[in-house]
Amino acid sequence: MKTSAWEAVTRAITESPYRITVLAPAQVADDGTTPDSWLGAVITHTGGLLVDGGRLRVFGSGSGSVPAVHPAETGGLVVADSVRGDRFALVVNEKGRQVICHLAPGLVGESLDLGYTNWLGAMLAGSLDEI
Repeated sequence: MKTSAWEAVTRAITESPYRITVLAPAQVADDGTTPDSWLGAVITHTGGLLVDGGRLRVFGSGSGSVPAVHPAETGGLVVADSVRGDRFALVVNEKGRQVICHLAPGLVGESLDLGYTNWLGAMLAGSLDEI
């Protein structure tokens, strides 16, 4: 039987070396998002995730001080930010693939060449120090 996206996200949270707080959603997402992907599961089931005490805030449907996933000024969707002011946006690259772009303050955005699932999986698995 295939594991649902939310079950996979939950497993990644449980196995993470970081302390992760799953925030209750402040509202029910009614933007047509389905929980079939990791992004859809995070939006549908959470207000957001606080990774390592909030060092990284992964956006869901919004909760208190954590915003919902929202459009980026440069296109795509802002899906996370960090305490250093970094933002992470899901954009379509020149090959037509959805990838995460790292937007550091004062710098040009850098494609991480990872889709949302692989990026979030890496962040939860211990790659937070690499950003």
